[in-house]
Amino acid sequence: MTKEEKYTQQLKEMGIWEDAFAGTVHDLAILEREQARTRKAWKETAEDGGAPSPLDPHYLLILQQGRDIDRLRDALGLTPKALRKLKGTKFENAAENAAQRQNEKDAEDAANVLDFVRAKYGA
Repeated sequence: MTKEEKYTQQLKEMGIWEDAFAGTVHDLAILEREQARTRKAWKETAEDGGAPSPLDPHYLLILQQGRDIDRLRDALGLTPKALRKLKGTKFENAAENAAQRQNEKDAEDAANVLDFVRAKYGA
């Protein structure tokens, strides 16, 4: 399975896939492959047994590619923050509904305790 297919499948499973995402998914997959090649080239600059230098121009390119990859993932909703933005009110409504259900349960529990005390002490 290619990276593009993997991302497309993930977006479909999350229920946020739109055909407009196809180009961005393609760009993300290409950029990730380019970053892998850049990392390989950077590691080849290392002397035998040593680590590659962070001063090498490859390293700066890797960092820039990482930022670009993060930006594309964010645009597609492949980060938790971006997913909340894309789904928007679904998450907010779910949280509000959960809080409301908890408040109702707390009120019911309080009423049961009050009934118990009244029954026990004849109040």
